[in-house]
Amino acid sequence: MKGKTKCPYCGRYVIIEVPDGAIGLQTVTCPNCGMKIKVNVSEEKRREIEEMPIHPTVQKIKPSGRLAVAGAMLVIVFILGAVMGGLLLTDESALYRGVGNYKGKVVDEYGKGIEGVEVYYDKNFTTTDEKGYFMIKNISAGKHILELKKEGYKTVEATIFVLPGKIYLTSKFKMVEGEGIEKEKDIQSTIIKAVPIIATTILIISFLPLIGAIFCFMKKYFIVALISSIFGIFSIGFFIGSILSIVALIIILLSREEFGEEVKY
Repeated sequence: MKGKTKCPYCGRYVIIEVPDGAIGLQTVTCPNCGMKIKVNVSEEKRREIEEMPIHPTVQKIKPSGRLAVAGAMLVIVFILGAVMGGLLLTDESALYRGVGNYKGKVVDEYGKGIEGVEVYYDKNFTTTDEKGYFMIKNISAGKHILELKKEGYKTVEATIFVLPGKIYLTSKFKMVEGEGIEKEKDIQSTIIKAVPIIATTILIISFLPLIGAIFCFMKKYFIVALISSIFGIFSIGFFIGSILSIVALIIILLSREEFGEEVKY
């Protein structure tokens, strides 16, 4: 026996079903939000429900399979994030293996690039271009000390960290006029010190996409699935995880009506 009622939780009019011949207070599930609601079916109300026609525009949303795809993506995000976090936590030495590239920029106290700064590293040197940029290629991963020298400016001794592979950030170093030596650290060096905290955070965040995947498969709790996919972006997962989370987020937004077998009017 079916009829239409307004859910007090989601505020939508939905089609609910109670056992044939049922009278009195009945507990049913809202097909839109999944919450348990109570309806009071009297003898008169039961006859009204039985006679009530369902408007032809009211229909169940046919599953498209998109939520299953989003769920599968979020599972992969969880795996990638867990693996990445685990590797960072247990094998920090991997950051010191191999070679990488390093890019920097030298600016004055007004933020303008300084041309012709001599950059010394590992018994080698290079110079900055007209915009103050310099690039060091095929340098061993790990910690290094750069010396930045130019006549009229204080020498800068910069502690840097070279990441393995082709992943690098552009670090900025400031030189001021005068004599003497100033010490600086690049952003990578600061990040490396925080690797254990970052790894633990990635591990924790990575479990949230798994929760979102479960609700995508169940087609329930749209908000939870949405929030979980957003957190998945920050689980990184070798950067592939972030991309998959964004795609899953878009799919979840486009498939909102499939959660809880929502009905349209």
